[in-house]
Amino acid sequence: MSVYNYYILLYYMWIMWIYIIILIVILFILYLLKNKKLETMNDNNVLIIISSKSPNPNVYDCVKNLYDIQIKNDINNNYKIVIVDSDSDDFTNYEKIKKDYDVEILDVKNKNYEYGAYKYAYEKYPNYDVYVCLQDTLNIKNKFDVGLVADSNSYTFMNDTRGYSPISYHIKENGIEKLKNTGLNYEQKMDINSNFILAQHNSFIINNNVMKDIINTFKEMPENKTDSEIYERNFGIYFITNEHKTINLEDYFNKIHGNRN
Repeated sequence: MSVYNYYILLYYMWIMWIYIIILIVILFILYLLKNKKLETMNDNNVLIIISSKSPNPNVYDCVKNLYDIQIKNDINNNYKIVIVDSDSDDFTNYEKIKKDYDVEILDVKNKNYEYGAYKYAYEKYPNYDVYVCLQDTLNIKNKFDVGLVADSNSYTFMNDTRGYSPISYHIKENGIEKLKNTGLNYEQKMDINSNFILAQHNSFIINNNVMKDIINTFKEMPENKTDSEIYERNFGIYFITNEHKTINLEDYFNKIHGNRN
């Protein structure tokens, strides 16, 4: 073999080894990504709070689909699911969930509806970046982008625009009364006598700053079903008053009727 051919061979061998090293590095990165061991600049710690009462099999499907559609397909964020129970007697469906999924059941005998569940979970876990606040009858159908959540960007259900319209006059007086001590200057942002978008199902996805502000804004807790309907409207007023860009959760979740007694 000539000296020239020897150096040519050596050159191609070096090229081959470089490609092999690059391939090994790529495979290692893919392995880390698959196992969620590679931290990225986009990582958020996400707490999913599910408000539940007298759970039927829907709550299992709620958790299962959150794992299958959202959590397993999101390598850039870290998730924890808690279910806050509202004084149920039968925990059968919770036990099924705990058997199959990493979910914490908070048996706190919550009597303050969805908002009470969210507030309890936030006070127990106040340092998450994003809070996904859901009824147990909401079933995810499409993956949502956690990265869109910010101080002025939130997800809410936006398909109900009744506000405190005539169909809701029976709760309007109490609803406005509950706004008095919130510090919300809603009169400057909207006409409360006209239709406006609710935060329907008292469900939304917000960041830590917004969650903290909601807790500080709404100090009075709902105590009955009528109060829960009021909070759908007053949470809607909160997002409008604070000029949030809201993304419609209806594009990502289906509402399943609970059929509770």
